[in-house]
Amino acid sequence: MDIIKISIDTLIKGIGVLSFILILLSVHIVIKSSKEKAEAGKIKAYIQNKQDLWYQYFNDEIVLPVELIPNNDIEIKATEEIFLAYIKNISNSTIEEKIRKFSNQYLRQYYSGFLLSRKWSLRMNALYRIIDFKIDSLAPECKKLEKRTKLSPEEHFQLMIIYSMFNETDFIKEFANLSVRLSEYEYKKLLVGFKSEILEHLMHQMKELPMIYRHYFIDILGIRRELGFLPFLEKNLSHNNTEIRIRSLKAINEIGIVSNLDKYKPFLKASQWEERLMLAKILGAFPLEQVYTYLEELLQDENWWVRSQAAQTIGKSKDGKSRLKTFIATAQDQYAIDMAREVLGGEY
Repeated sequence: MDIIKISIDTLIKGIGVLSFILILLSVHIVIKSSKEKAEAGKIKAYIQNKQDLWYQYFNDEIVLPVELIPNNDIEIKATEEIFLAYIKNISNSTIEEKIRKFSNQYLRQYYSGFLLSRKWSLRMNALYRIIDFKIDSLAPECKKLEKRTKLSPEEHFQLMIIYSMFNETDFIKEFANLSVRLSEYEYKKLLVGFKSEILEHLMHQMKELPMIYRHYFIDILGIRRELGFLPFLEKNLSHNNTEIRIRSLKAINEIGIVSNLDKYKPFLKASQWEERLMLAKILGAFPLEQVYTYLEELLQDENWWVRSQAAQTIGKSKDGKSRLKTFIATAQDQYAIDMAREVLGGEY
């Protein structure tokens, strides 16, 4: 009986302790929620009171009023929201430059403190805002961050963006020797907004990149669609790596301007159907009378996708539909005839 009594007493005490802890947690949550609501209210009030002044300043109607210089964390957070609203919704280089100058002068110390924080979330917030507001004066502190603490992959990725923005030399050096593996999304996101000069530097270092990164890099050149990248891509057409050739053909097709047909003729006999497929697309950049014999050969390819693309390329060209009708009337390859009819649809 004594043992049962002791167990019940212990259980009652345990329940009491748990109840007390739950009460403390509930009080903490209520207090925290109240503080957050109060802070949000103050931020909203600041934005409502100051948004007209910011608008006038950004539109060169007034010089920077002293009252827009933040005096506390609430005003800084409200200023953040205003800046982010302008950056995300309005593309204006003058406003972006004013935000950059203001942030370098009046927000630098605030974000510098976050970079020193032990909290990952605060460090990340600082890195995001340094990028958003282009706070180049904090670039040296960002460089020191690598030596100060063990970086998470997310922090390393944001630092790479910062290097590309503010320190091209360090970025190119770091990028060629990445110590952290980036996903395809991260890699392409990192490259797609770069200046053409940076991409041109990286072209010369492509051999130093892991093969998978070379693939992503070539994809970005196609996405950018700049004619200046064409010689580099055409040089890759003789590469011994099949995937490099295929992705280079895709990038060239994205650029959409091709002048030297002789560089592409060898792909008529390519062993990989993907290369023949891309050739069928690229030939659409030439006048049909110049490339029809090649497209007709591809229309009779053993691969369904190649035949389909060749028929589509012919059909989209000037006088292409009449060419397909003539082909149907004279050809012997039933698979090719069916493909031509499919492109013509109800017309034949």
